[in-house]
Order: sequence, then structure tokens, then C-alpha cells
Amino acid sequence: MELGYARVSTTKQDLDRQIDALTTAGVDEQRIYVDKKSGATTERPGLSALLDYARDGDVIMVHTLDRLGRTVRDTLNLIHDLRERGVGVRNLADPIRIDSSDPDDPMAQLAVVLLALFGQMERTYSLERAAHARAVATAKGRRIGRPSVVSEAQLAYATQLRDGGATVAEIVAKTGLTRSTLYRHLPTRPADPVTAAPTPSAHTPTVSAEPDTAAGSEDRLECPTCGYRPSTRRAMIPHLDDLDTVWLHLDPDGQVREQRHCAQCQPHDVEIVEVNCERCGTGPLVTGIRADEALPDVVLNWLGERRWELGQNTLCPKHI
Repeated sequence: MELGYARVSTTKQDLDRQIDALTTAGVDEQRIYVDKKSGATTERPGLSALLDYARDGDVIMVHTLDRLGRTVRDTLNLIHDLRERGVGVRNLADPIRIDSSDPDDPMAQLAVVLLALFGQMERTYSLERAAHARAVATAKGRRIGRPSVVSEAQLAYATQLRDGGATVAEIVAKTGLTRSTLYRHLPTRPADPVTAAPTPSAHTPTVSAEPDTAAGSEDRLECPTCGYRPSTRRAMIPHLDDLDTVWLHLDPDGQVREQRHCAQCQPHDVEIVEVNCERCGTGPLVTGIRADEALPDVVLNWLGERRWELGQNTLCPKHI
């Protein structure tokens, strides 16, 4: 039986061109499995359903080989596993045609390696071009990314609430803005002055020359990232509210780094993705990925280790 697989990276992209090519090649629409997720991950529901359904003698048809995956290792491993099960892979639009259902054809194996390598190279170059374009735009003072959903009036109101001692939860309730939007747009909270010296700029970090040994390493008020401690009771409540939020930073090597931030060291002008419990609305904030990308496996593993439910509903351990 001929099966089909179509994939695009984001929900804003269209699958019609790939589906039309597969149906023209004779694949039944009922047997075309689709995904709208990045090819950098193998955790895709459509692909999983296809692999569960495929049987010995079936052939999986794709528009181009990079629809299966964007890395050489994942693509080759997938094709190898399918060949071991007697399932072939055939492409339709690549310059080099392959049909892995014939294990004795060495040229087909070479073509698979070449196309998988080209797919990974294109992804690498695409990321480099995007990063360079963002760097050039930032250097020229232009705002990058999607248009801002925050008006100047909303931002001014949120800043006024925070400076008045309101917690992040209270600001969210009164402004209607999400936590990730607040953390991305609110200016850094200036440190409370402890001398008569002029107040430094909000973007200039204040570093204490001597650590506060009296507070101890387990001081609840001390930010574990930058060491800041509020000096007034009024600032303590929003400060503790900030420290209750877990931040997950994705490093370039693909590892996830868990941190807590106060208002002095919270990341700004970065893409932030919220993971919210559908019952209480709390959860970690993830940096290093775009809002239209799927959560990486390392983040899903982090949530799973802490007993989050990630099925049809997203629930924290308190509400399972």
C-alpha cells in the first residue's frame, strides 16, 4: 500500500501543495498523514500515526525527503528502521529520486544520504541568515519580530501597577496582558537606593562588592541568579512573586537550564513562550524558541519529570 506524509513547520503554512502532489501520485487522501511541526524534532503526532500504521510491503511517499526530517541522523535512522520493517520511502520532487524499498540498490542509499545532508545544510544556512538579519536590524535600532501587541498606554499602566507594589498576577488580571508579554516589555525595575548617590540607569546592573553573609545561602529574599535583595517591605511581595516563576533557558547545545529571576535580571527583548496549567494558569517560561515552534523534547522531558500532564489538557501536578 502507498502511504503519504506531508509536513510544514508552522501552523501558518499550507499543506495543499504537498497533499495535491501525493494524491496526483495515487495516494488515497485517507492515508495521507500530516503535521504542522518543525522537522528538527521527531515527536510529531502525524508521523507517529504513520509509523504505527505502516506494514511490511508498504511505501511511504513524500513530496521531498526533508519533509521526514531536517537532520541527517534522524532521517537516516528513520529510513533504516523502516527498511528493517520492510517499509520503503519514495520522494516525488527532489532532483534525485529515491526508493528505499530496494535494499540492494547502492545508488538509492547514496541518494538518501545526499538529500538528508542537503536538507540539514539548508536548515543550518536558513538559521544563520535569520540570525544575521536580526543582528543587522538590531544594530540599526529597528525592532525585530512580530508587531507588538502592547500599546504604550497598557505598558505605562502595567509599569505604574508594578511600581506601586502589585504582583505579576495582579498586573495580569488588571491589564489583560500575559505574563510572557509583561516580562518581555516591562522595563527593568530599578534597584532601591541605599546611599545618597545618584540612581544608576535601569539598564545598568548593580553588583554588590561584598556578599550579604548575614542573609545566608538559603535566604528566601535573595535572587539566586543576581543576588539582589529588596530593601523595603513594599518591594518584597512583588519580588517574591517574581522568584516564584521558573524560567527554562535553551542553551545552544540543546540543554535546558532552569533559573529564577528577579525584576533586576529578567530577560528582556527575547522571545518567551508560556507553559500554563489550564486550571491555575501557572507554569514555566521558556526562552530560546519562537512562539510558533513546538516545545523541544528537553522541555517536554523537564515537564514530564515534574509530573505535568501533557495530553489533551496541560495540567500541573497540583491539578492532575
